[in-house]
Amino acid sequence: MKQIKYILFSFLIIFLSIPSVNAQCTNEELNELKKEATKIRVTYKHLGSKVDEEGTIVDYMFDLTFSNLTNDMYVRLDNESEEWKEINNNKIVINNIATGKYKFSIYSNTCQNKIGDINVKIPRFNSYSLDPLCDGIDGEDFSLCAKYLDYQPTYETFVKKVEEYKKTHDIKKEDNNTKRDNISLEQILNSVLRFITKNQLYIIIGLSLLLILLIVLIIIKRIKKRGVLE
Repeated sequence: MKQIKYILFSFLIIFLSIPSVNAQCTNEELNELKKEATKIRVTYKHLGSKVDEEGTIVDYMFDLTFSNLTNDMYVRLDNESEEWKEINNNKIVINNIATGKYKFSIYSNTCQNKIGDINVKIPRFNSYSLDPLCDGIDGEDFSLCAKYLDYQPTYETFVKKVEEYKKTHDIKKEDNNTKRDNISLEQILNSVLRFITKNQLYIIIGLSLLLILLIVLIIIKRIKKRGVLE
């Protein structure tokens, strides 16, 4: 019995002698880490526009980059409990984040303590900024032609506001040749994507009818060759 008590007592001593993970960092060390966390900067990059499998234009995805991290830090998205720990050149890149508001926390691997919070607001991409009507307009002065916009009015409202802006700022319409020179490949692709998305049902019906017509013509041609038709 005494031997069992001695063994249990020894285990208790060993257990109490093991320092906790959080105890590895003093308050001074934690404060120093928190100061380092304030140096972190966040930038975002728009991933452009594309059409998904359902034929919808997707233009609200971004990449986030956290810079000035040390190798001891990692990033966590609080609401989703997702973590990113792979650091390259003092940076962590988070791919494919949608427009919205997010709260990220910065943690220390060594101390396993939260050392900072970062609130990130990813703006809404303004597809109207690629419209030829915005050529010659400064997006910083006229928000409807800015690259990012918190809201998006109807296209009719957009056209009306642009025309009013051009009149009040004496912006002359460019001739057709100049417009063609200034329209970028991205603008053309976005216009085509918008047209296909809005008219995809009619396009499918038209292509189907064309295919049926071609099949009928081929069949008739083959029958004529066989001398069946007079």
